[in-house]
Amino acid sequence: MVVVLAVLSLGACKGGGSAGGTDLPPLTPGGSGTLGSYYVLDFSPWESIASGVRSSARYVLQQSTWHFSSAPSVEYTSNPLAAARIDYAHAVGLTGKGQTIAVSDGGFNTRHEVFSGKSVTITGQISPDDHGTMVASVAAGNSAKMTGVAPGADLIVGAFDTTSLLAQTGTRALQMGAVAWNNSWGYTNTPVNQTSLSNFFTSQADLAYLASLRAYAAQGVVVFALSNDETDTNSDLMAALPMFDGSLQDGWLAVGNAVPTFDSTQILSATRLSAGCLEAAEWCLVADGAWTGAQATSNTAYDFATGSSFAAPQVSGALALLAEAFPSLTPHQLRIRLLAAADNGFFAADGSTELAPGFFHDYSTEYGHGFLNVKAALMPIGVAQLSVDGQAIPLPQATVFSGSGVGDAVAASLASQTMTVVDSLAGDFSVPAKVLSVSAAPVALSARLAENGRQAVSGNSAVADAGVEGFATFRGTEVAMEAADSPISVRVLLPAGGDGSLGLAVTRHFGDGTSGLDLGLKLTRDGGEVFGLGDGAHGSGTAAASITLGLRGALGQDGFVRVGAEFGLAAASGSGALTDVGQVAFNSLGVDLGQSNLFSQGDRLTIGIDTPVTVTAGHGTTHLPLRSVDGITRMSALDVGLAPDSREMDLKLSYQVPLNERTNLRLDLVRATNYGNRAGVTEAAGALSVRIAF
Repeated sequence: MVVVLAVLSLGACKGGGSAGGTDLPPLTPGGSGTLGSYYVLDFSPWESIASGVRSSARYVLQQSTWHFSSAPSVEYTSNPLAAARIDYAHAVGLTGKGQTIAVSDGGFNTRHEVFSGKSVTITGQISPDDHGTMVASVAAGNSAKMTGVAPGADLIVGAFDTTSLLAQTGTRALQMGAVAWNNSWGYTNTPVNQTSLSNFFTSQADLAYLASLRAYAAQGVVVFALSNDETDTNSDLMAALPMFDGSLQDGWLAVGNAVPTFDSTQILSATRLSAGCLEAAEWCLVADGAWTGAQATSNTAYDFATGSSFAAPQVSGALALLAEAFPSLTPHQLRIRLLAAADNGFFAADGSTELAPGFFHDYSTEYGHGFLNVKAALMPIGVAQLSVDGQAIPLPQATVFSGSGVGDAVAASLASQTMTVVDSLAGDFSVPAKVLSVSAAPVALSARLAENGRQAVSGNSAVADAGVEGFATFRGTEVAMEAADSPISVRVLLPAGGDGSLGLAVTRHFGDGTSGLDLGLKLTRDGGEVFGLGDGAHGSGTAAASITLGLRGALGQDGFVRVGAEFGLAAASGSGALTDVGQVAFNSLGVDLGQSNLFSQGDRLTIGIDTPVTVTAGHGTTHLPLRSVDGITRMSALDVGLAPDSREMDLKLSYQVPLNERTNLRLDLVRATNYGNRAGVTEAAGALSVRIAF
């Protein structure tokens, strides 16, 4: 059997990376169960830790500027750990602990310091070899000098000298549940055709090796390096073996070598230094194979080399990191995550493949699915879904939209709970349940006064022109119809822009313009800003009915007081994950003190306090996949309170002066103060409105 190492140093010069910098910072292990505290929806909180990891001595070791001895004028700059975003996995504490990687190669120095403290299982007879030692160190090495991709993973190592030895390693990998079986080698001159297959799998030992590949690939992931000849126009036999047996594809990855240019978010471009993915493109990706790794010459020796041999174990190590992070996923599912997360934005696609039902990912014949991206593989891929009442729905659709009257009551009820969501690739993630709650901040009263543009028809001075009698809490345009001599007034709320809240309020006035009693009935349809909890956009559509009560009295000469209260019920249908909501009770209160004829005849100064519509009683029920402290997810019924702990208070100062018999000029100054868990605002603002009386 003719064997050629799929990567050689090719006369590569020693890299120019410095060994300075601080060591890796102390890392906190993740929680128990699926991903535990490793769940990362947004890596922003870990950016400073990731930056520290990148500046550590073991990371700086891999930063190099180098060239091939045959082309000294062409320089490359490599930073493989950062390029593949492995620093983010290490920043959150992932090391591949509890996972095993199998490596078939030319030989190993298993006594090297990078393998100290880990289990290394040897199959057959091995001899010291620089190439195999370095490959294994890239996948799982760990010393004061360097770190591999999965420094906490264990190893199975075996020689590739014969197919019998290869089969032994594959059998042991299957027995021990290795997540990956790394092969940084290949056959020479083996184009992907039936002739190559027949020539290289002829004897009983060869066929036994092929059987071991099939058996292992049915459970784990076989990783093969591409040829280092970038001029190849056909893939080699082992990288593209699934073309002859489709059952292998679910457990197969081919890996090429490319040096990227990248920024903090993406790969900008890449120079390919190995063969292209070619026929293996649908199960292929690339990584930067320029590494300083362990050598066999001594137990503390290191050297620099580049090639696909050192790109492949990065992928094998990445599978170990994902296996630690996602213990409920199979190696085949982890393989899909790596392909789906690969950065493919730097090339023009040649095709697209369906990695999971409804989830497609573009690839090219040159770079396969793209550049290895461990950070992206740790985050939700596709659409995160939540099981609500036994039905999986996209997480955005599970959002519970609460209006200003509910405030943060829903978030407070969910604050102590953690739930499990599943992304498009079956990855389980722990998410604080309170992310389901979106609360609408109350619209500042000054803005509402300006927006509503209240217009009064007739000038019945007995009618209160603010507070509970109108629709100050709702968005829209309010029109008040007040006949001069009628004891009845009508107010109508029209939706802004043709969409939003609607309302009708009818009030019966008793007494005279100085003192009396006002009784009213108000009907509204919430546009979402007050109650939410509906089944329309932003929880719109909640119907409510209330009664209003107002008392008016005189305070000395030209002074007055008005006290108003509103009590009502709303029939909320529920929204998002909150599917079972009954009636909710609410109220609002208002007090105005004022003086007429203060500075000029007909003027009026008013000071008031309003508490807008607030839910005072109500509950909803949801059924969510909640995680307990032991890391187990169980479907649980959860009671959600809808009444906030405290209320918003609007302080008002209003001055109105007549300009002529028909026109009043009115200035309103408002300070809205939020208390407790209500999602409100604190503001001091003014609104200028003109009231026209007929």
